[in-house]
Amino acid sequence: MAHETEHTSNHPTFNQYVLIAVILFAITIVEFVLIWERAVIVDYLGASKVPLLIALSAVKFAIVIMYYMHLKFDPRFFGTVFIAGLVLAFLVGIALIGLFVGFNGDQRNYAEANAVPYVHGASESAEGDHESSTKTKDKTPAVAGPVAVVVSAVGETLTFDTNSFSANSGAEVTITFDNPSANNQHNLVIVQAGTKDAVAADGTAAGPTNDWVSPSDSRVIANTALINPGGSDEITFTAPTAGTYQFVCTFPGHNFTMFGDFIVN
Repeated sequence: MAHETEHTSNHPTFNQYVLIAVILFAITIVEFVLIWERAVIVDYLGASKVPLLIALSAVKFAIVIMYYMHLKFDPRFFGTVFIAGLVLAFLVGIALIGLFVGFNGDQRNYAEANAVPYVHGASESAEGDHESSTKTKDKTPAVAGPVAVVVSAVGETLTFDTNSFSANSGAEVTITFDNPSANNQHNLVIVQAGTKDAVAADGTAAGPTNDWVSPSDSRVIANTALINPGGSDEITFTAPTAGTYQFVCTFPGHNFTMFGDFIVN
């Protein structure tokens, strides 16, 4: 067909282009208002703001593809393939989000509730069973003066080379953390007892620019920087009041296996 006829039949009209631009602008304003703190709406949305924003973005994306890229004026088969792919992508995304949310469920609470703490002088048979399945790890004894501790990651296994270390309350504690891994980044964070998973979850939201640790987290006593493979870092802090604390790597996913006890006498 002639070029003019093809252009007229396979492209939106000028008025349609204007209408589409207005619709896209309106959706963008709605998206902005949903996350604008001064509009106060975001305070009431909670977790629902994420799927709302995704849905609005999907609508804009579809409009651009269907009209600005003329998919609406092509054979219906192509539009069906596009919409099917878009729906499939959303379903996969929802499934992935559900998978991560599932890690915050009862399994983690069950594991913490049923954990058996280390007790000095426990039966040798129990120790033998533990040592047969895992590498023996040293426990650093508490000392009266300043304490210097060296902790290292174990290769690529996402574990520390020690289960626990100790210090006296008020003592100056210096921890040198080595990361001999060839692939993984790690950090070492001292936290209140029983809070390692919650601290790690908030650290995931804080991101790598904050070393996977939420700034000003009151549950965090001290932490190293995020250490690249082959690197090392050192932290010095005053041991808090007597009790059992935890040390953990808060890199996303590492907190499930990479943790231990910090015992303050």
